[in-house]
Amino acid sequence: MTANVIVMASDGSALADRGTQLEPMLRRYTVLIEDQTGLRVRVLPLDADLHAEIHDLGGDVGALFLPHVRPEVANAARTVSLPVLTSVDTTAIALTAAVWNTLSRAGRRPAVGRVVIVGADTMPVLCQLLMVAGIGEITVWKPDDAITFPLRRVTAGVDVVIDLRTTAAGLEALAPEVQPVVIIPDNARDPLLALPGLLRALTRVPGARLDVEVHHACALALVMATRPDDLVPARPDHILTAQVTDAATRTLLELARRPSDTTFG
Repeated sequence: MTANVIVMASDGSALADRGTQLEPMLRRYTVLIEDQTGLRVRVLPLDADLHAEIHDLGGDVGALFLPHVRPEVANAARTVSLPVLTSVDTTAIALTAAVWNTLSRAGRRPAVGRVVIVGADTMPVLCQLLMVAGIGEITVWKPDDAITFPLRRVTAGVDVVIDLRTTAAGLEALAPEVQPVVIIPDNARDPLLALPGLLRALTRVPGARLDVEVHHACALALVMATRPDDLVPARPDHILTAQVTDAATRTLLELARRPSDTTFG
């Protein structure tokens, strides 16, 4: 039986904008997922017994989606017997697509691309994903490194800086002689782009398990759907959702035929 329900839960603890109201945000996600996929979304309180709540919903639940929660919250939820997707995952997918498109626009092959991630500890999956994408040199930097490794020195000659902090403060310290492209997550857009298609794919493959290769396939789908003047698609739509669904489904089916020792997350 094909699953047709997505369970969504969040405490909003990782919202970049602390002024964002949780309930309207969850409604926005619900409308998007249901409109783009035809799946039903059930919103559960994060402090509930998710195991029991999901069990009571029956066997038609395909995935658990946790938007804007802290990593420790997501890790605790991964004990449920479902694939668990977070907005960190879908944001990392969009950022990887943006890096690919930036390098392509500059005529740089990924293998010779140089990327610095500022605040990489807030999104560990991004570094893994860029490695799978074949980026040649990835440097992770955090403000505590500034004394020993000033940002000016670290960014000299790089192609892209991804700033994962909640503000862009301090980026004026980049190396002036070679200004890299600076990518800052768009929290109103980036988590949404791959979300509907990836969720639909997870409901189509029995026993689906998320792996960084699935994220990579989704990022490539975003690249293929990006217009020449953009870094990523402007918004999710039915065509983009179908492209991401197809790419993710193919990869999930490949993973299902492999031993389970490469599971992501």
